[in-house]
Amino acid sequence: MNIKKLIITYLLFIIAIPTFSQSLLWKISGKGLKKPSYLYGTIHIQDKRVFSFEPIVNEKLNECEAYAMEVLLDELDKESIQNAMLMKDITLDKLMSKEDYDFLAQFIKEKTGMSLFLFNKTKPFFIMSQVMQAGMSKDKELPLDMYFLDLAHKANKKTLGIEKFEEQMAAVDQISLQEQVRMLLESAKDTVKEEDSFDKLLEAYLSENLDQMLKLSNDSTMPANFNDAFLINRNVRMAQQIAKFSKKQTTFNAIGAAHLGGPKGVIELLRQKGFIVEPVPFKFQDSIKF
Repeated sequence: MNIKKLIITYLLFIIAIPTFSQSLLWKISGKGLKKPSYLYGTIHIQDKRVFSFEPIVNEKLNECEAYAMEVLLDELDKESIQNAMLMKDITLDKLMSKEDYDFLAQFIKEKTGMSLFLFNKTKPFFIMSQVMQAGMSKDKELPLDMYFLDLAHKANKKTLGIEKFEEQMAAVDQISLQEQVRMLLESAKDTVKEEDSFDKLLEAYLSENLDQMLKLSNDSTMPANFNDAFLINRNVRMAQQIAKFSKKQTTFNAIGAAHLGGPKGVIELLRQKGFIVEPVPFKFQDSIKF
């Protein structure tokens, strides 16, 4: 897996199994809950197509007393985010040959208009994230999960963080800097293939096709410790927090789409805790054009 495909997976957090019900919106009930809470699979982009869901999504958010997202941005400060993105005791030019560095500098300049020197202490994972974000449609002012947060603020709803920022960043650090560099260079040299992969993943997301998202994102080349930290272990913590929130108040929980499905996904983990988790059908209204 190169780093661009990894970033795509990071945006979607995709993990699903074939024949899994096709929906991004789920109702959580049972186990003594007086009113249901909801679970929604998001993607951290600003493309207007992912905002074209039918009104039922906003209706379920409005019904809930609280909004919960993976990491509550209200609790973060800019310095903490910047520190998490930086390498310690080494710079990018020391991790690769001059030839590779010069090639990457030209690539970054073409894609972002910025000098690679500005990223010399940035972890390679986040450099490619910057490149991908620069190339994506920015029809909306905010990414999808932050759009929901803005709606929650305007409605004076309680806002909650499902996990800690440090926990999320620790998963990224499971990939060594040397491996991140290798993946970054590989991705920079094969942009056409990865752009096509992202288009197919976005199409699968808009179709709510978890089976197809699995086929497109499945890659066995990542270290097992990364997959455990990035997906499986976080799913366990998320399910625990979502269960806790749902018992206290009705909550609209927005998490990356990858965390929804699979035998170790949040939906199955909530069911194992005794909750009834059912799909709420809806469609995206914009036609899918790539």
